[in-house]
Amino acid sequence: MNNKSVILSTIGFMCIGFTVWMLNLHDAGWISGPNAEGAYMAFTLGSMMLGVIAILAFLHGKRTLDAVIFFGLAGLFWTQVHVHHAAPSMDDAGIGWDWFLWAVFFFYVWLASFKAGWARMLFLLAGWIALLAFALTGWTSAHAFGIIGAYAALVSALLAIYISAAEMINHGNGKTVLPTGATDS
Repeated sequence: MNNKSVILSTIGFMCIGFTVWMLNLHDAGWISGPNAEGAYMAFTLGSMMLGVIAILAFLHGKRTLDAVIFFGLAGLFWTQVHVHHAAPSMDDAGIGWDWFLWAVFFFYVWLASFKAGWARMLFLLAGWIALLAFALTGWTSAHAFGIIGAYAALVSALLAIYISAAEMINHGNGKTVLPTGATDS
């Protein structure tokens, strides 16, 4: 691995992990009141940084699923989430459809991840389950689906943080210290 690819992927998964973690603390019931920190993270790490990472990955020739497609679209996703929270424009059913479309995207990215190692596969599995649960919350207004989605998202966040840490630690040690199941870790 070269330093450019490790840094981009490491930072990308860190941004996703931190953003997803902070945004879902409220829905999981761990914090109450407004979640301004989650909103700030969605904009700065989720939108801005992931967009920059996708562009840099493209410019440096690292045109992989993680680097360009996933981080770029995740950046767009967090921009959309941030804008919706700042100026709500849809009813719950419409938001449910929005979450569902993202769940479909995560589902087929998950299907494509089976050879990328168990950590990425589980990260994407938890991600699409969370998005599907949020879609069900929008369609049914059943609060239980929101809680299920929040906990699935927290699992996804922990896996993203683990992937980020494993890539950095493994690269720094020149060998696999924290396994991810990837063929090059």
